[in-house]
Amino acid sequence: MSELQTKLGGGLNMLQGSLQQGKQKLQVAQEISQQKKLINENAEKKAELLLKMGELVYKKIRTAELSDQQLDVLAKEIIQFDQRIYQSQQTLVQLNLSSQQGKNCNGCGGPITADDKFCGSCGQKVEQAQAVASVETAPCPVCEAEVPAQAAFCICCGNQKVGGEL
Repeated sequence: MSELQTKLGGGLNMLQGSLQQGKQKLQVAQEISQQKKLINENAEKKAELLLKMGELVYKKIRTAELSDQQLDVLAKEIIQFDQRIYQSQQTLVQLNLSSQQGKNCNGCGGPITADDKFCGSCGQKVEQAQAVASVETAPCPVCEAEVPAQAAFCICCGNQKVGGEL
């Protein structure tokens, strides 16, 4: 019987040793996971700060507070993206305006067009939209977008007027 007890005791010791090793491996895995989480959190915070710093540098380049040849090249690329974004926004405005050409009558809700003087469904007089006066514009020296002459900033790239001119 003592031989059986010895074998069982040895087996239990091995089992306890395996459990202890498993427990240590689990603790290491948890620590690794925690460190990876800290790395990701700090990397996100760093990325946010780099973005803020980049925006500040870009603003200083645009206002001529900072000049660097490499940064100027990157700023010109950003201006090109500003132009593309602005053009797409203007296209959206035009598409939205053209889709609103087919309005509805205020009286009956029937369809009317911009050329209609009376509603075809109920005969009510259609109020015509007032013509928008044209605004004098000037090209922005940075992005060349046409900007209202009285604007303080370029509506495309955000360049501020200096001495009455953009």
